Amino acid sequence: MNTDTITRNKHDAEMDTLVENCEKEALHLSGKVQQFGGAFFIDGESLQVTAASTNLASFIHLSPAKLVGCPVKSLDWLPLSLLYNLGSKAGDRAYAFNEPFNDDVLNFRSHRSEEGILIEIESSITNVSQRQYLQLRSSILPTIEQHWEDKDFWDQLISTLDEFLPCERILLYRFNELWSGEVVAEKVIEGAPKYIGLKFPASDIPAIARQMYYENPSRYIASSATPPADFLNQAEQALNLTYSDLRSVSPIHGEYMQNMGVATSFSIPIIQTGKLWGIVSCHNSTESHIDAQLRHQAEMLVKYFSMVYSTHKSKKRLQLLTSLDEKVGAITHKLRLKDAQATQDFLEEVKRDFTACGAAVFINGKWFISNDSGYDISQLKRIDKAFQSDTSDVILHTEDIRQCSGLEALDSENVRGVMLIRMNYELAKARLYIFRQPEAQITHWAGKPEKDINEQGMLSPRASFERWSEVDGEQSLPWTKRDILFSKKLRASLIRTLTR
Repeated sequence: MNTDTITRNKHDAEMDTLVENCEKEALHLSGKVQQFGGAFFIDGESLQVTAASTNLASFIHLSPAKLVGCPVKSLDWLPLSLLYNLGSKAGDRAYAFNEPFNDDVLNFRSHRSEEGILIEIESSITNVSQRQYLQLRSSILPTIEQHWEDKDFWDQLISTLDEFLPCERILLYRFNELWSGEVVAEKVIEGAPKYIGLKFPASDIPAIARQMYYENPSRYIASSATPPADFLNQAEQALNLTYSDLRSVSPIHGEYMQNMGVATSFSIPIIQTGKLWGIVSCHNSTESHIDAQLRHQAEMLVKYFSMVYSTHKSKKRLQLLTSLDEKVGAITHKLRLKDAQATQDFLEEVKRDFTACGAAVFINGKWFISNDSGYDISQLKRIDKAFQSDTSDVILHTEDIRQCSGLEALDSENVRGVMLIRMNYELAKARLYIFRQPEAQITHWAGKPEKDINEQGMLSPRASFERWSEVDGEQSLPWTKRDILFSKKLRASLIRTLTR
């Protein structure tokens, strides 16, 4: 092993360790808050204030030293709704907007945690009417005459938020199964770089950050550069700020935003079927405050969108199931004729409906291969032997056949992706193979998806977010959820047809 290889391996090991540490970063235990608001904590047992942020006097003209130790019943200026309307579960919230306080108008929030109640305070700069909210909400729904597809829903959500949020860019970021994401909708001011269609690696939003997006209605960063405020805390351990809107910014994420040219960001999670599906993210290149009531309105609109979009997806899934049932019925009908030409017609239909380059079926002890498949019977038997040894499922699939045990040295330019649909695990029973050829796949990233190690030995985010394209021609197109669902329905129909 030469010196360059040793150095590269050492760098890769250091990078893996830093990325792993980044995933473990205790974001909720930062013990600091952003400067756009102040906060104090009420202990759940003593009902006394046990911690207060050092910037609190900027909002209520009361020093943290005087507030810490006070019983909650002595805080006669605190809106009672923050306590009476607060649920009993961790993460529950209550709000009091546009509350007069001396010569100011303030917005209050309360957050329930397992340890007690966190109160957050911000200056109020706007007022939102219920009528305005209802008008905005109605625009997220299509009219009776309109037929919306996924993209229409995404674009309309972005346009609706753009009507009242003071942002230069609003984008919708959708996660895939591996937690990389793609910008699928965007509205941006003229002259600013566009991210529509670009992808971001999973490491840009690590698992701990994704979990906090799932647990909270939004994440607002008023300034990516302003230092945070500490807490005056009676307890030795840091406050749990999991549900805090004011929670300070991770240094790595602050640098990431600055590299991206973003001073202020506001992000709202989109939840589908109990999982984090995507994020709406709003950016400004200069620091600009987004009022707490506006943010709350945006949260409610996105939550409403999530319900509307979920209904749309359910209808689309039902339509897909009906369509697949019809396709499966038409395909398997050909096998009932039980002659060689009918079997060939069946394989051609399978090729077309799976966007494949070839198909092969084993019936009654004999192989049938589609036309122009690009492989011979000896290769097919070799593939079959390898796949039959894998009994993990009745349906198997891969985008690169060379990753399968026993097929690493398979030399075939025409076959790369394979799906096996078998009736059961008996070797003599019918089984169907579907093949896809290698196909160049171009991924457009928002900057080359790499991180560096800075002079302090810390992980540093990439400096550029300009479009960077990666070409991979080694694998086939991926097998989609639709392909998997289709294969299951086809298998069930084949079992019924072949056992008659």
